[in-house]
Amino acid sequence: MAARTSETAFSPNGQYFANVSTDSRLKIWECESGRPKQEFTPASHLSAACTCLVWAPPTKQPEQIVNQKKKKRKSNGEERSGVAGSDIIALGTASGNILLYSLNRAELVQQLKGGHTGKIRSLCFNSDGSSLFSAASDQKIVEWDPVEGVMKSHWKVEKIHVSRICMLQDDCTLVIAGRSIQCWNVESRSIVATFTGHTTEITHLLPVYLPGTKVGYFLSAADGDRCISAWRFVGEEKNGQSQASFTLQDDPYNFTVSKPVSDKDPVVLAAVTVTGILHIFEHHLNGRSKKPLQPVVKIHIGSDVVGTASPLPVLSAYSCGDADGNCIIVYGSLVRPGFEKMCYRSQEGMAYIVRRDPASLDNSKFDTTSSALKLKTPILPADVKTLAPEYMVPMAASAEVGGVVAGRKRRTQNSESSSGPVSAKDSLPMEQRLSALNLTKTVDAVAPPQADNMAQLLLQGLHSRDPKILQSVLDRGDVHIIGNTIRRIPVQAVLPLILELTRMMQFRGHPNYSYAKWLRSLLEHHAGYLTSCPDLASVMTPLLALMTARTSLFPKLSQLRGRLHLMLGELEHRSDKQDSTTTELPATALLVYREESSDEASEEGDWPLQSGSESEDQWDELSDYGESMDVNEVKGDSDQESDDEDNNEEIDEEVEEASDNDIESVVENGLSD
Repeated sequence: MAARTSETAFSPNGQYFANVSTDSRLKIWECESGRPKQEFTPASHLSAACTCLVWAPPTKQPEQIVNQKKKKRKSNGEERSGVAGSDIIALGTASGNILLYSLNRAELVQQLKGGHTGKIRSLCFNSDGSSLFSAASDQKIVEWDPVEGVMKSHWKVEKIHVSRICMLQDDCTLVIAGRSIQCWNVESRSIVATFTGHTTEITHLLPVYLPGTKVGYFLSAADGDRCISAWRFVGEEKNGQSQASFTLQDDPYNFTVSKPVSDKDPVVLAAVTVTGILHIFEHHLNGRSKKPLQPVVKIHIGSDVVGTASPLPVLSAYSCGDADGNCIIVYGSLVRPGFEKMCYRSQEGMAYIVRRDPASLDNSKFDTTSSALKLKTPILPADVKTLAPEYMVPMAASAEVGGVVAGRKRRTQNSESSSGPVSAKDSLPMEQRLSALNLTKTVDAVAPPQADNMAQLLLQGLHSRDPKILQSVLDRGDVHIIGNTIRRIPVQAVLPLILELTRMMQFRGHPNYSYAKWLRSLLEHHAGYLTSCPDLASVMTPLLALMTARTSLFPKLSQLRGRLHLMLGELEHRSDKQDSTTTELPATALLVYREESSDEASEEGDWPLQSGSESEDQWDELSDYGESMDVNEVKGDSDQESDDEDNNEEIDEEVEEASDNDIESVVENGLSD
């Protein structure tokens, strides 16, 4: 998009070129000599910036207007300030007021107030300059009387967002454009025709005056279209299509159209693109053209610097409409532009012209003094009071009587009633004087203004695509600065900013956190504009894919974090519970008990046997007896069945006696040990 957002316009006769800079200063140059003519600074240029300007049309009968001015007098006998004529420039402001500046008188001649509550977006005069129409952001159309300074009529437009207006040559049809185009009858305040318009907001609207016809033609250009459309209005026409399309190499920055002298002469359109290239078209508007029209010539201007040739952008152009095909070209910079009148018909196709940069010219050839420029500075009202400390008030003028200054006498306690002027410093108490001399004492002063937004720096970075400037702005994470900056940027910079944020968020690192803040604030403040953009899908699709890829692992990480949180919480709960229920044991044992080996064996049921004791002999006898018993049982099972009971009883008795003897021996041995 165009970075040069200042408003420019040629006077109706092409003699002067006017420009409103970004700081709302009106500058006027003479096109023939290229010298600055006048400079005007409105009193409210800081609080209410100038948003648009338009020249008043030339009057048809200047003698009658002069006589009418002489007849109308004010009550104090001064001549009434009229505004009819081509020397009047109408300036629209952001506060809703309209300023009328006179080039001949070099002063502000009228202020139109009370008609709008929003920013003035477009202005236009009728053919004789008797009515001025204004459109503002409050969706109101107001008709003014520029001579009397009063409002004639007003109505509100509901269906479209008004961005530009123009008056057709019949002086009764007002064209109102947003995205679509409507033709309104000024007298009945009704819509008489509608046109399809453009897919984006219309940024330029210009009427075409043709001799000997009542058909109304007008040209329009929209943001991002790279073409200029011609429309034809004849009576009531619904959903009319464009009659012709003028193809440009880039988006149009501004354009002018000539007024043919006869119906045989073509309409000459001089269009300047945002890249600084001039396109000149010649076409007869007598019907619909099926193919897009190509320019007759494209003019590029470059500097004559030795070594590296840099382009000089064309700022504006004015077609003179004569038979020779002359046009006035403004190139270079709006700070010091260059002017040249050339014949475009002598060029063919793509023309490259080398000129010297106007910024490198010697300043001595231009008289830039205030008297030469008729510089007008803001005039402060007479009732303005300047606040200052008492000791800073200047001393009153003393009167000399007989060569003696009366005010220079030193006052004493006895001379308090003496007459004569006394300075404010002499009346200051000693305590205040000492406090004023105390340098270490902090004085309550008004804090300097804080830069709470970086809108201009961001726009500069977006236009130049300088990564250092963009990073210096977008790396800031202060929410207050981000919100104020986003609110102050124009809607034309929203989509380029989204593209830059998408490109910068593709790199990994901590700055992505600040970029996400910028993107969130941008979507919050400009959601309405983004939803109305036709190419929003192509802009937001890469960003959505990037965010989806970055957040694909977020659900799994959230689940893992939840599980870890539960585990750590359970462990912490257990440790807290154990600490609260358990008591610390002493470091040393209160009682130590050692068991012998015999005791351990007795608990397990194993009885220790001593070698060489009587118990061993008894166990041996028992084992021999058992073996003999088993042999006898094997040999004579059938023969000794009757004697089993007797033998068993004898064996039991012997076993019992042996066991008793063994127990007694063990006990005796244990006691003896």
